[in-house]
Amino acid sequence: MIIIANSISISRFKGAPKRERIFRAQVKRGILSVLILGAILASTASASTPGCPDCPDWINFNDWWDKYHTDSSEADSGSSPSDIREQALKSRGLDDENLTANAEYAAPELLVSSRDDLKGRVLLDARSPSDYENGHLPGARNLYWKSVKPKGTLDPEVAVEELCRLGVNETDSIVVYGNGDDSAYLFWALEYLGQNDLARLDGNVEAISDLELVQNAPEPEKSNYTSVVRQGLLVNESMLEQAQGSLGVQIVDTRSSFSDYAVSRVSNSMHVKTADLYSDPEARTLKDAGELEKIFSGRGLDEEKVQMVYGTPEACTLYFALRTMGYKVTVLDGNWWQKTNYAVSSIS
Repeated sequence: MIIIANSISISRFKGAPKRERIFRAQVKRGILSVLILGAILASTASASTPGCPDCPDWINFNDWWDKYHTDSSEADSGSSPSDIREQALKSRGLDDENLTANAEYAAPELLVSSRDDLKGRVLLDARSPSDYENGHLPGARNLYWKSVKPKGTLDPEVAVEELCRLGVNETDSIVVYGNGDDSAYLFWALEYLGQNDLARLDGNVEAISDLELVQNAPEPEKSNYTSVVRQGLLVNESMLEQAQGSLGVQIVDTRSSFSDYAVSRVSNSMHVKTADLYSDPEARTLKDAGELEKIFSGRGLDEEKVQMVYGTPEACTLYFALRTMGYKVTVLDGNWWQKTNYAVSSIS
């Protein structure tokens, strides 16, 4: 197609006025550019499946995203995402006509306040066993975030074993809490396992003065937790390779030290400090939607693209913030990328 476009006889334009010849040449160059771009996109799309059937289709990402983010209970009940959002807002005394700054999240149901009624919900404490024993929310069960990643990255089988030990079922309404990044990591891990009814308590539990902490721990019966893994939420090397050549992916480094970013980072990545996402750095409460949007747009994050975040557990804090704002986001867990060809450095 390109050869044909370039072999058009110039003699056809010799009799035309100069301005018309220039115009026609510009049109043909424009058509040629479109054809070349189409060929590139087509080759990228065709290369996204072989060897990695669960990898995202970066060209038809919305369709792929829906495939892994369809709640079977929604399908059975006929509830749409907008219905769920409306129900979440009503539960907090809000609606679309009187939204406040703190209620403009795209998915407000993911964020729970210490003032919300937590009765009937399963509470999972992501902190260390020693912190849990010193004081936790009444009825909370301890699922230490590091226990589900014994080798440095999330182990789904270990995570399911821990959930079974704690008597958690996939049908439970779960709220995770902790001291910031730890609860964000556990939130992401549960989403990866396919947990649908899931939220995260806003803030560092030890800094929320109106919460009562106890030391007696529940003794639940063992359960039979069944996971339905959402493959696209955990980046593998094939996905990272595809992302390197895609204009629809933004790779974001979230490690707290910018020097770490300079020493070694994923190629084509940007840096975002997760500390900027908190309205109170000590209490670690999430900023309101307007402030978050300013941060995201200021850093050039595009909700029409997918954000691939890394630098766990901090990356999961950004993951959660982006999720509340309706962005499409996935997590590269662990440091394995440093041994790939995609690791680069600003220091020679």
